[in-house]
Amino acid sequence: MNRYTETHIEQYRQYYAGHQLRVRPHRWQADIEALAVAIGAVSILDYGCGQGALLARFASRSIRSYDPGVPEWAVEPAPADLVVCVHMLEHVEPECVPAVLAHLWGLTRCAAFIVVSCAPSTKCLPDGTPWHTCVQSPDWWASHLNDLVAPDRGEPISVERPDREYAVVLRRRSPSPGGF
Repeated sequence: MNRYTETHIEQYRQYYAGHQLRVRPHRWQADIEALAVAIGAVSILDYGCGQGALLARFASRSIRSYDPGVPEWAVEPAPADLVVCVHMLEHVEPECVPAVLAHLWGLTRCAAFIVVSCAPSTKCLPDGTPWHTCVQSPDWWASHLNDLVAPDRGEPISVERPDREYAVVLRRRSPSPGGF
């Protein structure tokens, strides 16, 4: 099963090429760094970092960036102790969501920090496709993410707008195969 189509990825590449990057600290920075300390993360992967790799720009720790829509960050990533995926899953083509979730979880040795938008965006890709390709309810995302980690566990994170965003920390009971 594919994680994306080349047509969809090309739309993001075109979008990024034509838009100025807004550089600002990552909203979830403190929470991510606190989790990294709590789990003793040595390696951190920003999965779906976008064109600016903002988490890596402002973090006090070394963070690897991955985004198939940005040539600079499109190299297949290695597993990491902590995988961060913030406001990326809503950009995945609906039919590709299971493959992306499996890939993300397969790269996670200890924990994943995930935040997903559950609301449409006002932005569009160059071909008119909505910027948020997979808009689902918080309950939908909770179900799919909890199914992904069973028998491990998910811990919901409080968000400012629970009807428009879902956030969770997924933890492995033990490091993934090939981990530590």
